[in-house]
Amino acid sequence: MSADPDLSHPPDGLAAPRAGALARSARVDDWIAMQRSFAFALTPADPPATWLGRFARAADRVRELTAQDPDTALYMMLQAATHDWAQYSANHALFCGVVADLCAAQSGSPADEAAALVNAALTMNIGMREVQDELAQQAGALSVAQRQLIEDHPQVAVDLLKAAGVTDTLWLEIVKRHHRPVDDGEASDPSSAPQRLAQLLHRIDVFTAKLSKRKTRAGSSASAAARDACLDASGRPDETGTILLRVLGLYPPGSFVRLANGEIGVVIRRGAKAHTPQVACVRGIDGSSIATPLLRETASADHAIKRSLSANDVRMRLAHTKVVGALP
Repeated sequence: MSADPDLSHPPDGLAAPRAGALARSARVDDWIAMQRSFAFALTPADPPATWLGRFARAADRVRELTAQDPDTALYMMLQAATHDWAQYSANHALFCGVVADLCAAQSGSPADEAAALVNAALTMNIGMREVQDELAQQAGALSVAQRQLIEDHPQVAVDLLKAAGVTDTLWLEIVKRHHRPVDDGEASDPSSAPQRLAQLLHRIDVFTAKLSKRKTRAGSSASAAARDACLDASGRPDETGTILLRVLGLYPPGSFVRLANGEIGVVIRRGAKAHTPQVACVRGIDGSSIATPLLRETASADHAIKRSLSANDVRMRLAHTKVVGALP
């Protein structure tokens, strides 16, 4: 993680601002700028080489911001997913890219595999961006054409990426397999990087999609999404689920929770254990909003997490710089 600015010697007579809070505030602004520009980075350009260079710069920036402050990255992605459906496709790609990068680091993936996984996460739906945005607002059933594009979009994405000059075969294979990691008639092979990474990306896709809001549907709570994406029939995580839980915890940054004392808060930093993150309290016991969020340590019995809440349960628009600024 990059060092915070040196604010240890303020001008005479002025109190020193908290270095960490200032750095996190700047990172909130950086993510807002990235969210605004990423849809453009995914839009095909002519000539194709122009698009590839533009995408590569955006992908590098995503990984840079994620490495600087993983918790703020997750917080911003989850808040966007649970509140903003107008740019669903771009926001979903960013969310998957951030989680993929953190999962690659958690599992110790080689640099080439990590890069291919993140690039695949950011581009896996490039063949159906417009339809994906339509579906986020659509109340009715899928049309025949929409169903066909959903079925075909991995190969459509591969074809678009090849036309744009992508030659990384692992990147292309992960995109091709992200809905079906093991091809029909193919044996499952844990040593196969395309299968293994496609399986991880598939789970990331499911987890983040369940958290995400549509115009006609609220996102799931974090605990429900974790159950569906990380746990097997016996209620225990498999190898891929374990990686996801280690990266996200049971309550990822950006998710809402109710505490044992009745307060409602939003997770802002993962904890030493999956169930004990740090939380910024945003609504008091009496239900009133708290103007300056209060930091709660959920390892404490009084502030232990009672249950996970969906954004629809809380219905709050947060001032992100104030929320992440609750950390010391």
